[in-house]
Amino acid sequence: MAETTKKEKISDSDTGRQEAKHGEKPRASRKAAAKPKDSKQAQNNIGKKVQSASYAMLDVTERIIGGLMKGYEGIFVGGPKRKMSFDKESGMKAFEKGKHQDAVDYLCAYIDDGNAGDAEALFTIGLAYAKMDMYEEAIEYLKKAEALESDDADIMHELADCYLRSEDYPHAIEYLKKGLEKEPDNADSYYFLGTCYEKTEKLDDAKHMYKKAIDADPRVAVYYQALGFVYENSGSHKDAIACFKKAMDLDRNKKRD
Repeated sequence: MAETTKKEKISDSDTGRQEAKHGEKPRASRKAAAKPKDSKQAQNNIGKKVQSASYAMLDVTERIIGGLMKGYEGIFVGGPKRKMSFDKESGMKAFEKGKHQDAVDYLCAYIDDGNAGDAEALFTIGLAYAKMDMYEEAIEYLKKAEALESDDADIMHELADCYLRSEDYPHAIEYLKKGLEKEPDNADSYYFLGTCYEKTEKLDDAKHMYKKAIDADPRVAVYYQALGFVYENSGSHKDAIACFKKAMDLDRNKKRD
């Protein structure tokens, strides 16, 4: 056994010498030469892993920055436009609090959500626009409400007021008359009819309407004052003075009360 082992060792040694003699590296040397190649491959693998990790880190960083930018946008720019609630009650409460634009936003969203037949919501949108002096928009929604509730005197009065403020006197007269058909004792409607006629230089009609306003409610000083101006412009100075005196007396009594 020992002799065989010795021969094997000699044989291995001779083989190594023969490889060296013929210009070949011994086996041990070839194994040693292979190590640098393995080391280079390992370095390449490590480099790829580092690169992949860098890409992953970059992706995370981009997401974080994107989230922060959205947060800053919400703080300084106001963020994305909020989705309006379809809750009618929120719109009505906003109107009651004087937040007219919010009322319009809420109620328009509610209308667009399949509630186009809600006359009250349409009417309130019209009122909100009128409060913001946006009479064209107000008239649009009041007309929609009118189409659903054609006998509603409040809708008639609001349409008349919007037309009057827009200086569209023919339409104002039309709706004031419609309103009076529903409420024939409404003194303000007669007064505003008188105003429309006066603006269109129909002084006799204006005089008649101011008198009807006084008949409906003789306690309002402005009715006498308006009639006094019509008399003055018509050359009836005596009647004008009488109306002005009555207006002053009512105003004094009101201040005492």
